[in-house]
Amino acid sequence: MTPPQPTGTGFGGSFSSEYGGFGAFDDDSPAKRGKSRKPWIISAVVVVVLAAAGGAAAWFSGMFTDEVLDQESLHEGVATVLQDSYGEHDVSNVSCPADQKIAAGHTFNCTVDIAGESKTVKIRILNNEPEYEVGAPH
Repeated sequence: MTPPQPTGTGFGGSFSSEYGGFGAFDDDSPAKRGKSRKPWIISAVVVVVLAAAGGAAAWFSGMFTDEVLDQESLHEGVATVLQDSYGEHDVSNVSCPADQKIAAGHTFNCTVDIAGESKTVKIRILNNEPEYEVGAPH
């Protein structure tokens, strides 16, 4: 009797794709692929989000807005300060330049009629509230 013959290729074994074979060294193999782009994409997204958050914070804090004083309120405030703080009772025709920005330290002059005589008062912005200081008329 003859011993049973192995089935397969006839060479006593078979090739497994686990150890190579066709396509083992093609361009898509893990050894040949470049490093993952995922960390770069995540980093870029984080940078964009942080930049947007910083821009939004700056916008809401008023850095990009040129807020200006309300003319009517300014005129009334100057007249009130001149009457209450300086004792000038005949105050009229307060005129200040338009579009004065609200920025601490900013100064400008207003003209005002006191007892029929034209005077100048210096206005200085104290903070972003806006609070301002009215100088003595001269």
